[in-house]
Amino acid sequence: MTFTRVHKLDSSPATTTHNWPLVGTLFVLTAIPGVPAIFIVLGVLLGPMDSPLLMSLVNARYFESPLAVLVHGSSGVAFFLTVPLQFSPALRQKHPQWHRVSGRIALLSAYILAASGVWMHHVLTPEELGMRYIGLVIVSTGMVVAFSLAFYYVLNQQITAHRRWMYRAVAITLAVVTPLFIEILAVLTLGQVDTLGPLLAQLLHDYDRLIGLGANLLVAEWLIRVLPR
Repeated sequence: MTFTRVHKLDSSPATTTHNWPLVGTLFVLTAIPGVPAIFIVLGVLLGPMDSPLLMSLVNARYFESPLAVLVHGSSGVAFFLTVPLQFSPALRQKHPQWHRVSGRIALLSAYILAASGVWMHHVLTPEELGMRYIGLVIVSTGMVVAFSLAFYYVLNQQITAHRRWMYRAVAITLAVVTPLFIEILAVLTLGQVDTLGPLLAQLLHDYDRLIGLGANLLVAEWLIRVLPR
């Protein structure tokens, strides 16, 4: 998400690698919601079908409010396809024009993803306005703020600050993915205790996004300190 003028300043030896471990990890993590979103968008566009297999991929409620689902799903797919490669220094150096364009797409998709997530919640589950909803609003707001700061810093040629906020922005966005791993770990450990099972399920339902947010930000701060600048 840098510009040509900024890119010229970004010429240290550390920026010549593709950083595939991080890029690949981001592709895997963003694919968890991103790939299903492709099928959901296609399924909603095609409408109800006779195939039980295809219909099993799309929640029947999505057909009742398709616009919110299409907007949220499409922005999620755009985010999945653009954001991971923003973290490849070699691509940033060799293809600055592509980096700028895809960065703007990533920024716009993040804004739409954040806003449409809250919109879709109101459309599909308007009765649920407890801690789960509050967690969604916090994550969505955090996404907008973090990506805005990343964009602000790159406009002002403060590349180090821009990169730090990109790490934080993506970490906040992935707060909706991390709970999947936390839930698996919890079920395999504490979930085996009968008395804790129901309490654990309720805790994760209400606070999973906030737990994911806290865990991801800790990882982001660690990456900011250990990865080459």
